Amino acid sequence: MGKNLIINENQLGKIVDKLLLERLGVPDFILDSAEVLYDIVLNKIRTIKDTSGNYGFNLNVDLPIGDFEIRRLVLTINAEEFDGYDGGVDIAGMAVSQQFKFDNAVLMKILEVNHILELDVNFVVPEEWKPSELYDVFVKDKIQMISVFAHELKHKYDKTKKTKDLIGRDAEYQVFSRQNLNFGIPVIGEFMRYSYFIQNAENLVRPTEVASRMAQKNITKDQFDEFLRNDEVYKELINIKNFTFDRLMLKLNEQMDRVDGLLNHAGQDISDMGEEEKIKKVLTLVYINIVNGKVDIFDDMTSDDVDPFTSRLKQMLGVSIDQEQNSIEKDKVRRKFINYVAKYERNPIKFFVDECERFNYISTKVIKKLGKLYDMATDKEQTNESIINWDLHQQLMEKKYGKRKIDTDYKFKRK
Repeated sequence: MGKNLIINENQLGKIVDKLLLERLGVPDFILDSAEVLYDIVLNKIRTIKDTSGNYGFNLNVDLPIGDFEIRRLVLTINAEEFDGYDGGVDIAGMAVSQQFKFDNAVLMKILEVNHILELDVNFVVPEEWKPSELYDVFVKDKIQMISVFAHELKHKYDKTKKTKDLIGRDAEYQVFSRQNLNFGIPVIGEFMRYSYFIQNAENLVRPTEVASRMAQKNITKDQFDEFLRNDEVYKELINIKNFTFDRLMLKLNEQMDRVDGLLNHAGQDISDMGEEEKIKKVLTLVYINIVNGKVDIFDDMTSDDVDPFTSRLKQMLGVSIDQEQNSIEKDKVRRKFINYVAKYERNPIKFFVDECERFNYISTKVIKKLGKLYDMATDKEQTNESIINWDLHQQLMEKKYGKRKIDTDYKFKRK
């Protein structure tokens, strides 16, 4: 006969909370680890005393995420100066790196699972800046910064759970972050930002990011709806959902001077072009550059790292290397990827029509997923008060909630 496991109410609550977090896509411990990581990075930024612009730190940490643990932090803080930049010190973004190799045998990306977090924090700075300004910007919105760390930790966690994947998925995702896709037209920039925002790798981390802000603000269930509607991720998803192809075309017509500027920059003769033809040409150029960017990243990520000397050495040692067959198989995968990403080659406009429809579909799914975070909100607390002066207490309640409406009938009906 099996033994009965007896747990107390506190232990049961922790088990229920853990299962709830996992169901909502928020790994256990990740929100606490994000706060710890924030303090660690903050303390390192505090030590910066010069304006060299690049600072590296390597230290032992203890950052649990679900059933995984980060034991070492390799932190790089970059302060980039740009000619003509006249803004103040600001944070441009963060990035988590993960080592991988392209396995020629299975023709897939194989991630190296380790317990090291390689984190880059990238600042943008003007020509004249002080190290203390990095600290000032970092502490300006603590809640936001911690939620971004939760976002990055979830990226790391996701990579440990899926160690084998198709390179094509990465190429489609990274084209929006690794490639310079600035075409100088505001609405095209908006389209690119939305394309990045709804990539699957980003969708996986959104619940954790929002849950971090929710937990830090101690949002109760009765506050959840207002909190979510005012959260930056939710508002961006609503913008994406409402971004239609008609809106894209309308904005392009309104930004025709920018359209002309791009065509001139690309060496196109626009003297005999009408506005409709110009817009069609611009969308074609944008599509071509997106496709080429994806293929470039695919090629970069699948390139061979083995040098000729190593190859000859393996042959001398009797190790069989069928490079020709390997090249043929890899080329098949590459051709399949190109056929997929360039499937709108004959009709680039259809790409934008379909993408805008996909915007609506994906953003709606993520919005619904975020709505489930309601279960994480705390229940409204009951307050037990000691009334010392009844009359003064009643006056205080009237000031707080207004004069009481006198009911003239019961709010219920007996059967």
